[in-house]
Amino acid sequence: MQTMRRTFIKLLNGAIIAAGIVAISGFESASAENAERTSGGEITFLLGSLDSGWGLNEKVDIYTGQVWGQIADKLVHVDEAGKPTPWIAESWEANADQSQFVLHLKKGVTFSDGTPVDAEAVAANIEIWAKGDPSRGVGRLGLFPSSTYSGTDVIDDHTVRVKFSTPTLSFLPTLGYHKTLLRSPASLNLPANELGDLSKQIGSGPFVVESWRENDNVVLRRRPDYNWGPAAINHSGPASLDRITFKVVKEAALRSAALEAGQADVVLNIPPQELAGLRKKGFTVVVPTSLGFVSGFRVNTKAPHFAEAAVRQAIQSGINRQEILDTVFTSDWKPAKSFIEANVPEVGDFRDILAYDPAKSRRLLDEAGWTVGSDGVRARNGEKLRFNIYASPWVSTSKPVDEVIVQQLREIGIAATLNVVDVPTFNARVRDNDTVPLVEVSRSFLDAGVVGRVLTDLQDGDNWFNYGQTNETLNNFTKAIDESVDYEKRSIALHDVQKYVLEQGLFIPTTQLIQRLFVQSPKLHGDAYSGAAYPLYYGAWLDN
Repeated sequence: MQTMRRTFIKLLNGAIIAAGIVAISGFESASAENAERTSGGEITFLLGSLDSGWGLNEKVDIYTGQVWGQIADKLVHVDEAGKPTPWIAESWEANADQSQFVLHLKKGVTFSDGTPVDAEAVAANIEIWAKGDPSRGVGRLGLFPSSTYSGTDVIDDHTVRVKFSTPTLSFLPTLGYHKTLLRSPASLNLPANELGDLSKQIGSGPFVVESWRENDNVVLRRRPDYNWGPAAINHSGPASLDRITFKVVKEAALRSAALEAGQADVVLNIPPQELAGLRKKGFTVVVPTSLGFVSGFRVNTKAPHFAEAAVRQAIQSGINRQEILDTVFTSDWKPAKSFIEANVPEVGDFRDILAYDPAKSRRLLDEAGWTVGSDGVRARNGEKLRFNIYASPWVSTSKPVDEVIVQQLREIGIAATLNVVDVPTFNARVRDNDTVPLVEVSRSFLDAGVVGRVLTDLQDGDNWFNYGQTNETLNNFTKAIDESVDYEKRSIALHDVQKYVLEQGLFIPTTQLIQRLFVQSPKLHGDAYSGAAYPLYYGAWLDN
Protein backbone atom coordinates (compact mmCIF):
# COMPACT_ATOMS: atom_id res chain seq x y z
CA MET A 1 0.00 0.00 0.00
CA GLN A 2 2.77 2.48 0.93
CA THR A 3 4.74 1.66 -2.24
CA MET A 4 1.63 2.24 -4.34
CA ARG A 5 0.98 5.52 -2.55
CA ARG A 6 4.54 6.82 -3.06
CA THR A 7 4.34 5.91 -6.74
CA PHE A 8 1.01 7.70 -7.04
CA ILE A 9 2.29 10.89 -5.39
CA LYS A 10 5.36 10.87 -7.64
CA LEU A 11 3.15 10.39 -10.68
CA LEU A 12 0.90 13.27 -9.65
CA ASN A 13 3.84 15.61 -9.18
CA GLY A 14 4.56 15.32 -12.88
CA ALA A 15 0.97 15.19 -14.09
CA ILE A 16 -0.94 17.91 -15.84
CA ILE A 17 -4.17 18.37 -13.91
CA ALA A 18 -7.01 20.90 -13.92
CA ALA A 19 -10.48 21.67 -12.46
CA GLY A 20 -12.25 22.53 -9.17
CA ILE A 21 -14.72 21.49 -6.37
CA VAL A 22 -17.33 22.23 -3.47
CA ALA A 23 -17.71 22.63 0.44
CA ILE A 24 -19.67 22.47 4.28
CA SER A 25 -21.65 20.76 7.70
CA GLY A 26 -22.50 18.97 11.20
CA PHE A 27 -20.62 17.07 13.92
CA GLU A 28 -21.38 13.39 13.89
CA SER A 29 -19.30 10.31 13.45
CA ALA A 30 -19.70 9.21 9.86
CA SER A 31 -18.98 5.52 10.20
CA ALA A 32 -20.21 2.70 12.40
CA GLU A 33 -18.21 2.54 15.61
CA ASN A 34 -18.44 -1.18 16.30
CA ALA A 35 -14.82 -1.62 15.27
CA GLU A 36 -12.17 -1.56 18.01
CA ARG A 37 -9.98 1.56 18.01
CA THR A 38 -6.39 1.06 16.90
CA SER A 39 -3.50 3.49 17.09
CA GLY A 40 -1.21 4.33 14.20
CA GLY A 41 -1.44 4.45 10.44
CA GLU A 42 -1.79 7.31 8.04
CA ILE A 43 -4.35 8.53 5.53
CA THR A 44 -4.02 10.33 2.21
CA PHE A 45 -6.73 12.91 1.48
CA LEU A 46 -7.14 14.18 -2.10
CA LEU A 47 -8.73 17.57 -2.82
CA GLY A 48 -8.92 20.13 -5.60
CA SER A 49 -6.77 23.03 -4.36
CA LEU A 50 -4.60 24.37 -1.56
CA ASP A 51 -3.77 27.81 -2.88
CA SER A 52 -5.00 30.29 -0.26
CA GLY A 53 -6.06 30.78 3.31
CA TRP A 54 -2.89 30.36 5.38
CA GLY A 55 -2.49 33.95 6.57
CA LEU A 56 -4.39 35.76 9.34
CA ASN A 57 -8.10 36.20 8.58
CA GLU A 58 -7.58 35.13 4.95
CA LYS A 59 -10.30 33.30 3.09
CA VAL A 60 -10.39 29.76 4.51
CA ASP A 61 -12.03 27.90 1.65
CA ILE A 62 -13.43 24.41 1.32
CA TYR A 63 -9.94 23.08 0.71
CA THR A 64 -7.66 24.80 3.23
CA GLY A 65 -10.40 24.41 5.83
CA GLN A 66 -9.77 20.66 5.74
CA VAL A 67 -6.20 21.26 6.95
CA TRP A 68 -6.96 23.94 9.53
CA GLY A 69 -9.44 21.68 11.31
CA GLN A 70 -6.58 19.36 12.26
CA ILE A 71 -3.90 21.85 13.35
CA ALA A 72 -5.87 24.64 15.08
CA ASP A 73 -8.41 24.43 17.89
CA LYS A 74 -11.44 26.64 18.45
CA LEU A 75 -12.89 28.09 21.60
CA VAL A 76 -16.15 26.16 21.16
CA HIS A 77 -17.47 23.41 18.96
CA VAL A 78 -20.79 24.02 17.21
CA ASP A 79 -22.88 21.03 16.14
CA GLU A 80 -25.20 20.65 13.16
CA ALA A 81 -28.09 22.19 15.11
CA GLY A 82 -26.07 25.32 15.89
CA LYS A 83 -25.47 24.47 19.56
CA PRO A 84 -22.10 25.53 21.07
CA THR A 85 -20.39 22.88 23.22
CA PRO A 86 -17.10 23.10 25.19
CA TRP A 87 -13.65 22.95 23.62
CA ILE A 88 -10.90 25.33 24.71
CA ALA A 89 -13.58 27.34 26.49
CA GLU A 90 -14.89 24.79 28.98
CA SER A 91 -17.75 27.02 30.17
CA TRP A 92 -19.18 30.51 29.69
CA GLU A 93 -21.89 32.92 30.77
CA ALA A 94 -23.49 36.06 29.34
CA ASN A 95 -25.04 39.15 30.90
CA ALA A 96 -28.78 39.86 30.64
CA ASP A 97 -28.65 41.84 27.40
CA GLN A 98 -26.22 39.46 25.67
CA SER A 99 -23.55 42.14 25.23
CA GLN A 100 -20.83 40.68 27.50
CA PHE A 101 -19.55 37.12 27.59
CA VAL A 102 -17.20 35.55 30.12
CA LEU A 103 -15.21 32.57 28.82
CA HIS A 104 -13.52 30.12 31.21
CA LEU A 105 -10.57 28.40 29.50
CA LYS A 106 -9.20 24.90 29.98
CA LYS A 107 -5.94 24.74 31.90
CA GLY A 108 -2.81 23.07 30.59
CA VAL A 109 -3.49 23.78 26.90
CA THR A 110 -0.48 24.81 24.80
CA PHE A 111 0.28 25.76 21.23
CA SER A 112 2.62 23.41 19.42
CA ASP A 113 5.51 25.87 19.97
CA GLY A 114 5.05 25.35 23.73
CA THR A 115 3.44 28.69 24.58
CA PRO A 116 0.27 28.54 26.70
CA VAL A 117 -3.24 28.96 25.33
CA ASP A 118 -4.04 31.34 28.15
CA ALA A 119 -6.26 34.39 28.52
CA GLU A 120 -3.65 36.73 27.02
CA ALA A 121 -3.29 34.57 23.91
CA VAL A 122 -7.06 34.17 23.51
CA ALA A 123 -7.59 37.93 23.89
CA ALA A 124 -4.93 38.58 21.23
CA ASN A 125 -6.69 36.20 18.83
CA ILE A 126 -10.07 37.83 19.41
CA GLU A 127 -8.56 41.27 18.82
CA ILE A 128 -7.16 40.12 15.46
CA TRP A 129 -10.49 38.59 14.46
CA ALA A 130 -12.37 41.75 15.36
CA LYS A 131 -9.95 44.41 14.10
CA GLY A 132 -7.37 42.82 11.83
CA ASP A 133 -4.10 44.71 11.47
CA PRO A 134 -4.12 47.19 8.56
CA SER A 135 -0.39 47.90 9.01
CA ARG A 136 0.31 44.34 7.79
CA GLY A 137 -2.56 44.16 5.33
CA VAL A 138 -4.66 41.96 7.64
CA GLY A 139 -8.40 42.64 7.37
CA ARG A 140 -10.93 41.89 10.06
CA LEU A 141 -12.43 38.41 10.08
CA GLY A 142 -15.57 38.26 7.97
CA LEU A 143 -18.77 37.42 9.87
CA PHE A 144 -17.19 38.25 13.24
CA PRO A 145 -19.39 40.94 14.89
CA SER A 146 -16.63 43.53 14.62
CA SER A 147 -18.66 46.71 14.22
CA THR A 148 -20.01 46.54 17.77
CA TYR A 149 -16.97 44.90 19.38
CA SER A 150 -15.74 46.94 22.40
CA GLY A 151 -12.81 44.87 23.60
CA THR A 152 -11.65 41.87 25.61
CA ASP A 153 -10.63 42.00 29.26
CA VAL A 154 -8.18 39.51 30.75
CA ILE A 155 -9.67 38.68 34.16
CA ASP A 156 -7.07 36.07 35.14
CA ASP A 157 -4.85 33.55 33.38
CA HIS A 158 -7.81 31.42 32.28
CA THR A 159 -10.73 33.87 32.08
CA VAL A 160 -11.64 36.57 29.56
CA ARG A 161 -14.59 38.92 29.22
CA VAL A 162 -15.59 39.86 25.65
CA LYS A 163 -17.64 43.05 25.33
CA PHE A 164 -19.93 44.47 22.65
CA SER A 165 -21.78 47.78 22.51
CA THR A 166 -25.07 46.09 21.55
CA PRO A 167 -26.67 42.65 22.10
CA THR A 168 -24.77 40.00 20.13
CA LEU A 169 -26.59 36.67 20.25
CA SER A 170 -24.40 35.26 17.50
CA PHE A 171 -21.08 35.71 19.34
CA LEU A 172 -20.76 32.28 20.97
CA PRO A 173 -21.59 30.26 17.82
CA THR A 174 -19.14 32.46 15.89
CA LEU A 175 -16.36 31.06 18.08
CA GLY A 176 -16.88 27.65 16.43
CA TYR A 177 -16.66 29.08 12.92
CA HIS A 178 -14.02 27.49 10.70
CA LYS A 179 -12.14 30.80 10.48
CA THR A 180 -11.96 31.59 14.22
CA LEU A 181 -8.70 29.67 14.54
CA LEU A 182 -6.59 29.94 17.66
CA ARG A 183 -2.98 30.72 16.75
CA SER A 184 0.09 31.28 18.88
CA PRO A 185 1.25 34.84 19.67
CA ALA A 186 4.29 34.25 17.46
CA SER A 187 2.01 33.52 14.50
CA LEU A 188 -0.21 36.51 15.25
CA ASN A 189 2.83 38.81 15.20
CA LEU A 190 4.56 37.58 12.04
CA PRO A 191 5.78 40.24 9.59
CA ALA A 192 3.55 40.76 6.57
CA ASN A 193 5.86 38.84 4.20
CA GLU A 194 5.68 35.69 6.36
CA LEU A 195 1.95 35.54 7.02
CA GLY A 196 1.31 33.11 4.16
CA ASP A 197 3.92 30.62 5.37
CA LEU A 198 1.90 27.72 6.77
CA SER A 199 4.93 26.34 8.63
CA LYS A 200 4.93 29.50 10.77
CA GLN A 201 1.20 29.44 11.54
CA ILE A 202 1.19 27.61 14.86
CA GLY A 203 -2.00 26.17 16.32
CA SER A 204 -2.88 24.09 19.38
CA GLY A 205 -4.52 21.23 17.48
CA PRO A 206 -3.96 17.45 17.55
CA PHE A 207 -1.69 17.54 14.47
CA VAL A 208 1.25 19.72 13.45
CA VAL A 209 2.67 20.60 10.04
CA GLU A 210 5.50 18.24 9.07
CA SER A 211 5.94 19.70 5.59
CA TRP A 212 4.05 21.66 2.96
CA ARG A 213 4.41 22.67 -0.65
CA GLU A 214 2.20 25.53 -1.74
CA ASN A 215 -0.83 24.43 -3.81
CA ASP A 216 0.50 20.87 -3.91
CA ASN A 217 0.46 19.10 -0.53
CA VAL A 218 0.46 19.41 3.25
CA VAL A 219 1.75 16.60 5.48
CA LEU A 220 0.62 16.58 9.12
CA ARG A 221 1.92 14.43 11.97
CA ARG A 222 0.32 13.57 15.29
CA ARG A 223 1.10 15.77 18.27
CA PRO A 224 2.00 13.37 21.11
CA ASP A 225 1.08 15.67 24.03
CA TYR A 226 -2.40 16.69 22.82
CA ASN A 227 -5.22 15.98 25.29
CA TRP A 228 -7.88 18.71 25.04
CA GLY A 229 -10.16 17.82 22.16
CA PRO A 230 -13.82 18.88 21.92
CA ALA A 231 -16.18 17.41 24.48
CA ALA A 232 -18.37 16.29 21.55
CA ILE A 233 -15.73 13.77 20.42
CA ASN A 234 -15.58 10.58 22.44
CA HIS A 235 -11.79 10.40 22.61
CA SER A 236 -9.01 11.57 24.90
CA GLY A 237 -5.25 11.77 24.67
CA PRO A 238 -3.38 12.17 21.36
CA ALA A 239 -4.97 11.46 17.99
CA SER A 240 -4.92 7.83 16.87
CA LEU A 241 -3.65 8.50 13.35
CA ASP A 242 0.11 9.03 12.95
CA ARG A 243 -0.04 11.17 9.85
CA ILE A 244 -2.39 12.84 7.33
CA THR A 245 -1.28 13.84 3.83
CA PHE A 246 -3.44 16.36 1.96
CA LYS A 247 -2.66 16.21 -1.75
CA VAL A 248 -3.95 18.42 -4.57
CA VAL A 249 -5.49 16.46 -7.46
CA LYS A 250 -7.53 18.91 -9.49
CA GLU A 251 -9.46 16.45 -11.64
CA ALA A 252 -12.30 14.68 -9.87
CA ALA A 253 -11.87 11.64 -12.12
CA LEU A 254 -8.27 11.21 -10.99
CA ARG A 255 -9.28 11.51 -7.36
CA SER A 256 -11.91 8.82 -7.82
CA ALA A 257 -9.48 6.53 -9.65
CA ALA A 258 -6.86 6.93 -6.92
CA LEU A 259 -9.41 5.97 -4.27
CA GLU A 260 -10.42 2.84 -6.17
CA ALA A 261 -6.76 1.90 -6.68
CA GLY A 262 -6.05 2.10 -2.95
CA GLN A 263 -3.76 5.10 -3.40
CA ALA A 264 -5.94 7.40 -1.31
CA ASP A 265 -8.18 7.00 1.72
CA VAL A 266 -10.42 10.08 1.44
CA VAL A 267 -11.38 12.18 -1.58
CA LEU A 268 -13.34 15.40 -1.58
CA ASN A 269 -16.23 16.06 -3.96
CA ILE A 270 -16.77 13.38 -6.54
CA PRO A 271 -19.41 13.98 -9.25
CA PRO A 272 -22.83 12.78 -8.05
CA GLN A 273 -23.23 10.29 -10.88
CA GLU A 274 -20.21 8.31 -9.61
CA LEU A 275 -21.50 7.86 -6.07
CA ALA A 276 -23.72 4.82 -6.66
CA GLY A 277 -20.87 2.86 -8.24
CA LEU A 278 -18.46 3.73 -5.44
CA ARG A 279 -21.02 2.73 -2.82
CA LYS A 280 -21.46 -0.64 -4.53
CA LYS A 281 -17.69 -1.15 -4.35
CA GLY A 282 -17.82 -0.71 -0.58
CA PHE A 283 -16.63 2.86 -0.19
CA THR A 284 -18.26 5.10 2.41
CA VAL A 285 -20.02 8.24 1.18
CA VAL A 286 -20.23 10.93 3.87
CA VAL A 287 -22.61 13.84 3.32
CA PRO A 288 -22.47 15.91 6.51
CA THR A 289 -25.33 18.34 7.00
CA SER A 290 -24.40 21.99 7.04
CA LEU A 291 -25.64 25.13 8.71
CA GLY A 292 -25.60 28.03 6.28
CA PHE A 293 -27.07 29.47 3.13
CA VAL A 294 -28.43 27.12 0.46
CA SER A 295 -26.84 26.80 -2.96
CA GLY A 296 -27.96 29.59 -5.20
CA PHE A 297 -27.27 33.13 -6.36
CA ARG A 298 -27.24 36.44 -4.58
CA VAL A 299 -28.46 39.15 -6.95
CA ASN A 300 -26.44 42.29 -7.65
CA THR A 301 -29.09 44.99 -8.07
CA LYS A 302 -26.55 47.34 -9.68
CA ALA A 303 -26.13 45.03 -12.68
CA PRO A 304 -27.99 46.16 -15.81
CA HIS A 305 -31.75 45.46 -15.53
CA PHE A 306 -31.48 43.78 -12.09
CA ALA A 307 -32.66 46.78 -10.12
CA GLU A 308 -35.99 45.82 -11.70
CA ALA A 309 -38.02 43.50 -9.45
CA ALA A 310 -39.91 41.98 -12.39
CA VAL A 311 -36.69 40.64 -13.92
CA ARG A 312 -35.54 39.12 -10.64
CA GLN A 313 -38.96 37.66 -9.89
CA ALA A 314 -39.24 36.20 -13.38
CA ILE A 315 -35.98 34.35 -12.86
CA GLN A 316 -37.13 33.14 -9.44
CA SER A 317 -40.25 31.49 -10.90
CA GLY A 318 -38.59 30.53 -14.19
CA ILE A 319 -36.17 28.03 -12.61
CA ASN A 320 -37.35 24.43 -12.36
CA ARG A 321 -35.53 23.27 -9.23
CA GLN A 322 -36.86 19.73 -9.40
CA GLU A 323 -35.40 19.36 -12.88
CA ILE A 324 -32.02 20.45 -11.49
CA LEU A 325 -32.22 17.78 -8.79
CA ASP A 326 -33.32 15.09 -11.24
CA THR A 327 -30.73 16.02 -13.89
CA VAL A 328 -27.58 16.72 -11.88
CA PHE A 329 -27.86 15.17 -8.43
CA THR A 330 -28.63 12.05 -6.44
CA SER A 331 -31.02 11.57 -3.54
CA ASP A 332 -28.33 12.99 -1.24
CA TRP A 333 -29.42 16.47 -2.39
CA LYS A 334 -32.73 17.98 -1.25
CA PRO A 335 -34.86 20.86 -2.57
CA ALA A 336 -34.37 24.29 -1.04
CA LYS A 337 -37.29 25.81 0.83
CA SER A 338 -35.66 29.14 1.69
CA PHE A 339 -32.29 30.78 1.21
CA ILE A 340 -31.01 29.21 4.44
CA GLU A 341 -30.52 25.51 5.07
CA ALA A 342 -33.29 23.24 6.31
CA ASN A 343 -31.46 22.37 9.56
CA VAL A 344 -31.08 26.02 10.61
CA PRO A 345 -33.54 26.35 13.53
CA GLU A 346 -35.04 29.59 12.15
CA VAL A 347 -35.65 28.35 8.61
CA GLY A 348 -39.08 28.99 7.07
CA ASP A 349 -40.86 27.05 4.35
CA PHE A 350 -41.25 29.24 1.25
CA ARG A 351 -41.51 26.61 -1.44
CA ASP A 352 -44.62 28.35 -2.75
CA ILE A 353 -42.47 31.36 -3.71
CA LEU A 354 -39.90 29.05 -5.31
CA ALA A 355 -42.47 27.04 -7.31
CA TYR A 356 -41.72 26.63 -11.01
CA ASP A 357 -44.16 28.84 -12.91
CA PRO A 358 -42.88 29.89 -16.36
CA ALA A 359 -46.28 31.40 -17.24
CA LYS A 360 -45.88 33.79 -14.32
CA SER A 361 -42.35 34.64 -15.49
CA ARG A 362 -43.56 35.44 -19.00
CA ARG A 363 -46.40 37.56 -17.64
CA LEU A 364 -44.07 39.57 -15.40
CA LEU A 365 -41.69 40.27 -18.27
CA ASP A 366 -44.50 41.11 -20.69
CA GLU A 367 -45.98 43.61 -18.23
CA ALA A 368 -42.55 45.18 -17.75
CA GLY A 369 -42.23 45.76 -21.50
CA TRP A 370 -39.74 43.01 -22.31
CA THR A 371 -40.93 41.56 -25.64
CA VAL A 372 -39.71 38.41 -27.36
CA GLY A 373 -37.72 38.97 -30.55
CA SER A 374 -37.29 36.75 -33.58
CA ASP A 375 -34.31 35.07 -31.91
CA GLY A 376 -36.42 34.17 -28.87
CA VAL A 377 -34.61 36.69 -26.63
CA ARG A 378 -36.56 39.48 -24.95
CA ALA A 379 -35.63 43.10 -25.56
CA ARG A 380 -36.78 46.54 -24.51
CA ASN A 381 -35.78 49.88 -26.00
CA GLY A 382 -33.23 48.12 -28.15
CA GLU A 383 -31.52 46.31 -25.28
CA LYS A 384 -31.48 42.50 -25.07
CA LEU A 385 -32.21 40.78 -21.77
CA ARG A 386 -28.93 38.92 -21.66
CA PHE A 387 -26.06 38.52 -19.19
CA ASN A 388 -23.07 36.32 -18.27
CA ILE A 389 -23.28 33.69 -15.58
CA TYR A 390 -20.12 32.25 -14.00
CA ALA A 391 -19.88 28.72 -12.64
CA SER A 392 -18.32 28.61 -9.18
CA PRO A 393 -14.81 27.12 -9.42
CA TRP A 394 -15.17 25.85 -5.84
CA VAL A 395 -18.28 23.76 -6.51
CA SER A 396 -17.90 20.71 -8.73
CA THR A 397 -21.60 20.60 -9.61
CA SER A 398 -21.87 24.30 -10.43
CA LYS A 399 -21.29 23.93 -14.18
CA PRO A 400 -23.95 21.24 -14.81
CA VAL A 401 -26.46 23.13 -12.63
CA ASP A 402 -25.80 26.36 -14.52
CA GLU A 403 -26.18 24.56 -17.84
CA VAL A 404 -29.70 23.50 -16.84
CA ILE A 405 -30.53 27.03 -15.63
CA VAL A 406 -29.30 28.60 -18.88
CA GLN A 407 -31.69 26.33 -20.82
CA GLN A 408 -34.59 27.09 -18.48
CA LEU A 409 -34.10 30.85 -18.69
CA ARG A 410 -33.98 30.67 -22.47
CA GLU A 411 -37.52 29.22 -22.38
CA ILE A 412 -38.82 32.46 -20.85
CA GLY A 413 -36.80 34.66 -23.21
CA ILE A 414 -33.72 35.43 -21.10
CA ALA A 415 -30.30 34.78 -22.67
CA ALA A 416 -27.65 33.79 -20.12
CA THR A 417 -24.17 32.81 -21.29
CA LEU A 418 -22.28 30.35 -19.10
CA ASN A 419 -18.60 31.02 -18.38
CA VAL A 420 -16.34 28.43 -16.72
CA VAL A 421 -13.15 29.88 -15.20
CA ASP A 422 -10.57 29.01 -12.55
CA VAL A 423 -10.37 30.50 -9.06
CA PRO A 424 -8.04 33.45 -9.86
CA THR A 425 -10.08 34.41 -12.93
CA PHE A 426 -13.34 34.15 -11.00
CA ASN A 427 -11.97 36.40 -8.27
CA ALA A 428 -10.80 38.94 -10.85
CA ARG A 429 -13.89 38.96 -13.10
CA VAL A 430 -16.80 38.30 -10.77
CA ARG A 431 -16.09 39.74 -7.34
CA ASP A 432 -17.00 43.45 -7.15
CA ASN A 433 -18.05 43.44 -10.83
CA ASP A 434 -21.33 45.29 -11.24
CA THR A 435 -21.95 43.84 -14.69
CA VAL A 436 -22.40 40.36 -13.18
CA PRO A 437 -25.98 40.06 -11.86
CA LEU A 438 -25.93 36.57 -10.33
CA VAL A 439 -23.09 35.56 -8.01
CA GLU A 440 -23.11 31.97 -6.81
CA VAL A 441 -23.04 31.53 -3.04
CA SER A 442 -21.97 28.49 -1.03
CA ARG A 443 -21.36 29.71 2.48
CA SER A 444 -21.79 28.14 5.85
CA PHE A 445 -22.57 29.85 9.12
CA LEU A 446 -23.09 28.62 12.65
CA ASP A 447 -25.77 31.07 13.78
CA ALA A 448 -28.57 32.68 11.77
CA GLY A 449 -27.64 36.09 13.14
CA VAL A 450 -25.19 36.16 10.24
CA VAL A 451 -28.16 36.75 7.92
CA GLY A 452 -28.50 40.30 9.23
CA ARG A 453 -24.91 41.03 8.27
CA VAL A 454 -25.20 40.15 4.58
CA LEU A 455 -28.29 42.21 3.73
CA THR A 456 -26.77 45.72 3.65
CA ASP A 457 -23.53 47.52 4.48
CA LEU A 458 -24.84 48.64 7.86
CA GLN A 459 -22.30 47.81 10.56
CA ASP A 460 -19.76 46.75 7.93
CA GLY A 461 -22.22 44.23 6.48
CA ASP A 462 -21.42 42.27 3.32
CA ASN A 463 -24.04 44.14 1.25
CA TRP A 464 -24.91 41.10 -0.87
CA PHE A 465 -27.55 42.81 -2.99
CA ASN A 466 -25.58 46.04 -3.48
CA TYR A 467 -28.25 48.32 -2.05
CA GLY A 468 -25.86 49.89 0.44
CA GLN A 469 -28.32 51.46 2.90
CA THR A 470 -30.85 52.65 0.33
CA ASN A 471 -33.34 49.85 0.99
CA GLU A 472 -35.04 50.82 4.24
CA THR A 473 -36.79 47.46 4.58
CA LEU A 474 -33.47 45.62 4.55
CA ASN A 475 -31.95 48.20 6.91
CA ASN A 476 -34.72 47.50 9.42
CA PHE A 477 -34.25 43.74 9.13
CA THR A 478 -30.52 44.13 9.72
CA LYS A 479 -31.13 46.14 12.88
CA ALA A 480 -33.85 43.81 14.18
CA ILE A 481 -31.68 40.72 13.72
CA ASP A 482 -28.43 42.24 15.00
CA GLU A 483 -29.91 43.96 18.04
CA SER A 484 -32.12 41.13 19.31
CA VAL A 485 -31.68 40.03 22.90
CA ASP A 486 -34.32 37.33 22.61
CA TYR A 487 -34.05 34.33 20.28
CA GLU A 488 -37.83 34.15 19.78
CA LYS A 489 -38.09 37.78 18.66
CA ARG A 490 -35.09 37.34 16.41
CA SER A 491 -36.69 34.29 14.79
CA ILE A 492 -39.71 36.43 13.80
CA ALA A 493 -37.44 38.95 12.06
CA LEU A 494 -35.57 36.10 10.36
CA HIS A 495 -38.82 34.58 9.09
CA ASP A 496 -39.94 37.91 7.66
CA VAL A 497 -36.63 38.66 5.98
CA GLN A 498 -36.60 35.24 4.29
CA LYS A 499 -40.03 35.93 2.83
CA TYR A 500 -39.08 39.42 1.66
CA VAL A 501 -35.77 38.43 0.05
CA LEU A 502 -37.31 35.51 -1.84
CA GLU A 503 -40.41 37.42 -2.95
CA GLN A 504 -38.24 40.26 -4.24
CA GLY A 505 -35.99 37.82 -6.11
CA LEU A 506 -32.88 39.04 -4.29
CA PHE A 507 -31.66 35.50 -3.69
CA ILE A 508 -32.26 32.72 -6.25
CA PRO A 509 -31.96 29.32 -4.52
CA THR A 510 -31.19 26.18 -6.49
CA THR A 511 -30.86 23.28 -4.01
CA GLN A 512 -30.01 22.69 -0.40
CA LEU A 513 -26.30 23.00 0.09
CA ILE A 514 -23.81 20.17 0.09
CA GLN A 515 -20.51 22.01 0.07
CA ARG A 516 -18.42 19.02 1.00
CA LEU A 517 -18.98 15.41 0.13
CA PHE A 518 -16.43 12.83 1.24
CA VAL A 519 -15.89 9.40 -0.27
CA GLN A 520 -13.57 7.28 1.81
CA SER A 521 -12.20 3.88 2.67
CA PRO A 522 -14.46 1.71 4.84
CA LYS A 523 -11.41 1.18 7.05
CA LEU A 524 -11.60 4.75 8.32
CA HIS A 525 -13.67 5.20 11.49
CA GLY A 526 -14.33 7.94 14.02
CA ASP A 527 -14.33 10.87 11.62
CA ALA A 528 -16.51 13.74 12.89
CA TYR A 529 -17.82 16.97 11.36
CA SER A 530 -18.46 20.52 12.53
CA GLY A 531 -21.68 22.44 12.00
CA ALA A 532 -20.03 23.84 8.88
CA ALA A 533 -19.32 20.29 7.56
CA TYR A 534 -15.56 20.40 8.05
CA PRO A 535 -13.94 17.14 9.22
CA LEU A 536 -12.12 16.63 12.50
CA TYR A 537 -9.80 13.63 12.46
CA TYR A 538 -8.78 13.88 16.10
CA GLY A 539 -10.95 10.88 16.96
CA ALA A 540 -10.40 8.97 13.70
CA TRP A 541 -8.63 5.63 13.32
CA LEU A 542 -7.97 2.93 10.73
CA ASP A 543 -8.74 -0.78 10.85
CA ASN A 544 -5.62 -2.92 10.79
